[in-house]
Amino acid sequence: MHMLRVFTLIGFLLIVSVAPVFGTTRLVPTDYATIQEAITAAVNSDTVLVATGQYLEHLNFLGKNIIVTSFYALDPDCSLILNTIINANGTGSAVILTSGETSDAVLMGFTITGGTGHLYEPGYGTFYVGGGIYLNNSSPTIKFNIITGNDTPDGGGGIFSDGGSPLIHRNTIVNNTTATSCGAGMLIKNATGGLVDSNYVQFNSALHGGGIALKHSNITLKRNVISHNVATADGGGIRIYTQSAPTIINNTISHNDGDGTGGAVQIIEESSPIFMNNIVSYTVGGGGVLATPGCTPDLSYNLFYENTGGDYIGVVPGLGDVTGNPAYVSGLPYDYHLTITSQAISHGNPAYAYNDPDGTRNDCGAFYYPLTVTPVVLASFSANLAPQGVSLIWTTASEIECWAWAVQRCVAGESFQDLSALIPGFGSSVEPHAYQYMDETAQAGQTYSYRLKQIDLDGSVTFSNPLSVTVNGVASGYSLQQNYPNPFNPQTSIAYSLAQAGPVSLRIYDTAGRLVADLVSGIRDAGLHTAVWNADGLPSGLYLCCLQAGGQIFNRQLALIK
Repeated sequence: MHMLRVFTLIGFLLIVSVAPVFGTTRLVPTDYATIQEAITAAVNSDTVLVATGQYLEHLNFLGKNIIVTSFYALDPDCSLILNTIINANGTGSAVILTSGETSDAVLMGFTITGGTGHLYEPGYGTFYVGGGIYLNNSSPTIKFNIITGNDTPDGGGGIFSDGGSPLIHRNTIVNNTTATSCGAGMLIKNATGGLVDSNYVQFNSALHGGGIALKHSNITLKRNVISHNVATADGGGIRIYTQSAPTIINNTISHNDGDGTGGAVQIIEESSPIFMNNIVSYTVGGGGVLATPGCTPDLSYNLFYENTGGDYIGVVPGLGDVTGNPAYVSGLPYDYHLTITSQAISHGNPAYAYNDPDGTRNDCGAFYYPLTVTPVVLASFSANLAPQGVSLIWTTASEIECWAWAVQRCVAGESFQDLSALIPGFGSSVEPHAYQYMDETAQAGQTYSYRLKQIDLDGSVTFSNPLSVTVNGVASGYSLQQNYPNPFNPQTSIAYSLAQAGPVSLRIYDTAGRLVADLVSGIRDAGLHTAVWNADGLPSGLYLCCLQAGGQIFNRQLALIK
């Protein structure tokens, strides 16, 4: 098993993302003992919010367009995904959606494991497929999950989908098996549309199609890492068969093994994929891209490197295809971000429509190398007073070879000194990341300056511009801090700061928009203020805290769990 890789990879996979919360919020296990009980009680647009723990269940969405999520929807902490587990416990599928659910049906923020497959009868046999997730004529949104340790006899170890147009987004799909059939990571059949993007599909094993198998499917695969998958017969990374015409664009397909036949990508049975801007590298056996007679793949602007068995088998190089070193960051677990020497940089399709987010020509592979920004782009840095001290929050737009951060502090007339321990960076990442540090040693009446020390992998150091904060003094701006504690029962503190004296309104609303508490209403002095809300007598659920001050409105979500 490669669970250490799972724990580490989610740091590269996940970014700050808060799911919308609609309708009634149904808390598990506070209001309902099981997740399925909450789903059964829910109606369209409801949210089933699940606390951490292991749930030995088999979930069925019952045709409802609802959100089923862990607390990751409220707090983008990867540990919430790792510790909120749906375990099929060795029987059936962990989650099934079979009643026409749309993209408004959302499964988010879980570890999904222990599945052995759901009964599937397509008219030409009886099969058990979809160990982790089984979809049939359903088009849900499956995002920010870890799908691991599922084993099916007949296909789709991690995810199986027949019909519909699912959105499968930013999941880690690892260590699933389909020993005697197809698509250990996922098997997608008869898809007329849909999108599989920004997933890690790794260390899965099948007879055919170790990572992903596509049968009669026109789905789009975009910016996925498909690596270290094994097929004991053929199609190590991706197997495309039965007249499939998918669009496969900007994926990194590396270190896969097809046992001599289609190590990275196998294209058979009159299939005609568009295969563009991908990296195919380090294939262990079976060659890079294999196509059998009757198939018409459209290859262009791909980069190939060190594929055992050859780059092309039964297909000729496409327009703009090149051979060159992708120069990955490497490391353990393997990091497929590009370094500055990568020959994948600016070798993708030159058309403007395919440009990278920095506006430059497309780079091959799942990750682009930012050419118009500095190696680490600090997007924001703020210091705010909070009940526990001074809250320091910073975000990055991208990071290249970022090893660590340290928060530094000084008082007037003194030099900056390290305040925090080293805070690990995200290495090389072109996605935004958020950091937070709480200075609990700040003293009342004192003015502090804070700055960030950013340390690269080579040891070089850069510093941010400093910020000044006066503790219990005049605030530098208006802000509403996250309540503490959160979740809470039944009392919580809410801190807010005012740059100038003036009228203030601080109110609490439920998810239906009804006013449940009027905490502050009147003139308040400039500075830091704290209000205490006692929610005794109110039901568990999500509430909205609204601050109006200085002509501005600030909102925070609060979670009451009894």
